[in-house]
Order: sequence, then structure tokens, then C-alpha cells
Amino acid sequence: MKRASVLVLLSLLIALPTHAEGAQAPDKMLDAMMQELKRNMGQLKFQDYPAPYFISYLMRDVSGYACLARFGTAVKVNKESSRALFADVRVGSQELDNTEDPYPGMDLDYSDPMYLSMGPLGDNELALRKTLWMLTDREYKKSVASFLKVKAKGIYEAQQADFAGSFSPAPVVERMEKALKLPPKLDTYAEQVGRLSEQIAANKKVFDSVVSFDAALSHRYYVNSEGTRYFVSEMLFNVSIEVFARAEDGTVLPHSLVYYGRTLEQLPSFKEMNRDVARMLQELEALTTAPVMQPFSGPTLLEGDTAGVFLHEALGHRLEGHRQQGRDEGGTFRGKVGDVIMPEHLTIVDDPSVKEFEGEGLNGHYTIDDEGVVAQVARLVEKGKLVGFMLTRRPMDTFKSSNGHARASWTARPVARMGNLIMTSTKSLSSDQLKQRLMELAREQGKPYGIIVRRAASGSTNTSSWGFQAFKGLARLVYQVDANTGEETLVRGVELVGTPLSSLMRIDSVSDKSHVFNGVCGAESGWVPVSTVSPSLLLRELEFQKSPPRRENPEILPPPSVD
Repeated sequence: MKRASVLVLLSLLIALPTHAEGAQAPDKMLDAMMQELKRNMGQLKFQDYPAPYFISYLMRDVSGYACLARFGTAVKVNKESSRALFADVRVGSQELDNTEDPYPGMDLDYSDPMYLSMGPLGDNELALRKTLWMLTDREYKKSVASFLKVKAKGIYEAQQADFAGSFSPAPVVERMEKALKLPPKLDTYAEQVGRLSEQIAANKKVFDSVVSFDAALSHRYYVNSEGTRYFVSEMLFNVSIEVFARAEDGTVLPHSLVYYGRTLEQLPSFKEMNRDVARMLQELEALTTAPVMQPFSGPTLLEGDTAGVFLHEALGHRLEGHRQQGRDEGGTFRGKVGDVIMPEHLTIVDDPSVKEFEGEGLNGHYTIDDEGVVAQVARLVEKGKLVGFMLTRRPMDTFKSSNGHARASWTARPVARMGNLIMTSTKSLSSDQLKQRLMELAREQGKPYGIIVRRAASGSTNTSSWGFQAFKGLARLVYQVDANTGEETLVRGVELVGTPLSSLMRIDSVSDKSHVFNGVCGAESGWVPVSTVSPSLLLRELEFQKSPPRRENPEILPPPSVD
């Protein structure tokens, strides 16, 4: 099973699971969920096998609107509704339960019918309880079987010396947030998206393009056998623009823009988007004639959100708690608490409680996680030293309690995930000083140029023990900077690669201004929204390899016209 993570800046248009306006009777639904939970905790037991010691239910009620435009007009509009249910049924004890290695999240059972975890729309309490009844029965039987496997494994396999238990206690939480509603007249965005698409379609260099608008409203209902119950409401808006041109050698050149907002007001105006699109098209036209860059290793400046992609892939995933455990994990930072892993002027935390940075909404904000733990600051790196991890209720080493980072999407089992990864520094340089330092490093290393990466499209990494401990970033706007004159030359055809331990220690300087990267991240527990707040990063050395070219002949006929 693949355990790599993938980070994307561009949202994909999907059939958004959507629901009616607002949450329907949250108290009523939570009461029904708790009634069924108590019934199962009190009576569920199979013959001579152990009864559950813990049960939790999580219901996701997701509402949304999505529209997609191509060639100047809307081609798809979706309004949908659905609910999904997840049941965590544990047998054994907190010291040792049915949690198998690899960590739950990889335990998808494709033999289960899809409808088993589909919750009823509306507020039919009996239908909800019957759904939970069947789901709990299925999960209990699987948990008993898993618990027996875990105990049997202990007969012939030595337990890890750092095993700290299967589950940790957590404070009881009761939270009822205000139910948000999708704003009215979202259909007007289909018209605006169509106009953006029309602006792009008029450009003769562009042979294809996609413009989309997504609005997603998510209500989470949660109860557990410890007494925690909550209802939270979250909303996220997104405009994504992707365009395609061809270089003279037939290489397909994609370029993109993506905007996120927790409210519609946090999205740019369409006037601002038009301006950004015009600049993007100019950049794309320049890329069609840009030379192909050869593989290179040397000083590199990661500007703006490209620094966020780097930190997310090189560091963030490797500080998720469950990746320090199990024989299948590479454990890059296992046993390194207290070690220097970055320059001493850098400090990093993950703080999901932060809603925005300098007026820009943060995708990674949430108030309470998917295990019923209030979101907290995870102290990760202080003055260059590793001090902690993002944690769930699965204890590890000396870290016995969750800091509220258990996250998942749809019906996946929660694992430790990033929220808002935030880097700060005690020393910094201006943008002009950073460029001068880049040129200085290039001259010191005998390089004819340094590299500036101004736009990245996505990133990926692998953390498993059977894979290379490396990360990769797809670069869209890459410039060679002459080591003597500072002249910048746009190039194409490369992606940045590296290994985490060496790359992090090669950070030389950072900018005096931080930037927000917003995106969505895919890993074992599904796709979750994330953010990184980071200054631009100058690395003494970073490697670039050729990106896989996609070359194709142009269309045989020219595009049709009104004439």
C-alpha cells in the first residue's frame, strides 16, 4: 500500500458531497448517536471474546457547490448532498488493543458495501441509529479479529522497545459551534468563472484550460464513550485555474493559479483575478520559448509558497507522530528529540487554532480534531532543535498525550496530520539581500549561476522504510541567476529533489517577510486542507532533475472560430 504523501496547490473538481442548507438539528443527531453508542457499549459482546472498551462515532455532513468552465463557458455545475459515518470500536485496553501496524488508516476493507457508512440525510433518528448499529457490529467483529492478530504477533515477534501503548486518555470535551450556511446566489460564480475562461480562451498560445469554483460546507458530529460530544461547522472556497500551452519542441507546458478562502471575502476580486490571469498568460508565453534546464545542484532561493511546499514535504510529514513508529516507517526523526536538525535561528510549530495570517485565511485551521481532542500548538523545532511531533491519541515514547492533530476525510481512520505549519526566524534578510547572498554562494561554489524558484505546482514525499527518504517538488517558474550580473533567465523542464536531513541543514538565510501557502494534502487518511506560513528560504545547495516530458503534436486542424 502506498504511504507517500502528495501535496497539491490546485484543487481538482470533484462531485462534491453536498447537503441541504445548514446543519439539521445537531443536538437531535448527537443525542441519537450517543443513545446508540451507549447501547453498544453496554450490550455488544460476542461469546467469549472481549467487549469494546471504547467506541466513538464521527458523522461528516458535507454540502457544496462546484462549477467548471472550459473554452469560455460553464461545462459542469454540481450541487450534491451526502453524509458519511466512521465508527472507531476498540477492544482490549489502552495498553494494548486491536491497533495493528501499520497504523490504522491503511486498513481499508473493500469487501464492505459502500452504503454501509452512508448516513441518512435529514434528521431521521431511527434511520441514523440503524445505520450506526450495523456499522458498529461490522467494526466490532473486525476489531476482535485484529486484537487476536495483535496478541498472536507478540508470540513470535519482539515488541518494539519504544512501544508506549495503543491509546491514551483525553479530557472530556463538549462543544457546540454555530452552524454555518453556504452563501446565497453561488450561481453567479458560474458566470464569473465563464468570463475568466473566456479571457484565457482568447489567448492563441493556450490550447486548453480549466477554470473551477468550489464551495464546501462541512459539519462534523462526534460522540465517544468517554462523554465527549461536539458539533463543528467549517467552510472553504476555492478558485482554480489551469492552462496548457506547447513549447516549440512539443512539450506540454501547464501553468496555474489557485485561490482559497474561509469566506468569499477572503477570495480576490474578479478584477484582481483578471490581472493575475493576464500575468500568468505572459509567463506561459515566455515558457514556450524558454530553454530547457539541465540537471543542476547548487544554491537555490525558494520564494513565496515554494518554501511552504519544501517545508511541508521535507519536514512536515516526517514529524507526524505515527511515522516514528512501526517497522514499515522510515522514521527519519525517530530518537532525534534534542538533536539539531536545522539552523539555530529557526523555530517551527504546527498551530491549527490560527485562522488567518495578515488577513489571508489559512486552510489548515480547525478547532477540534477527529478524535475529539481540542486542537493545540504542536512544538516541533525550537532554535534548530527537534522538540516534538504532531500527535494523536496513540502514545509514543515520552509523548503520552494527543495535541489534537488526528485528521481524516470522509470515512478514513484519522492519523496525525499537519494543520498550519508555521516557521519563524530570529534573523532575516531583505529580498535584495537574499538575491545578493544567492549570487555570492554561487561564486563561492564556482557555479555560473544560482536558482530562484518562484512558483511550484505540487510536491510529494515517501516516508516508508522500503522507499527512498526523499522529497520532490514540481517547479513551474524557475530562473537561473547569473552569479556575477544578477541577470535572470527563465528556464523549464526541471523539478527539485532532495533528502530531508541534508536539505534542512543547508538552509542558509531566510527573508524578512513570510508567505502563506494554502493547499490540500493527500496521505493515508485522505485529503485534508493544510497551510504553511514561511519566509522565503535560501539553501546553500539543492538538486534539480529533469521532469518527465509530455510531448505531443498539436491538433491537426486549427481551432474553430466565429467566422
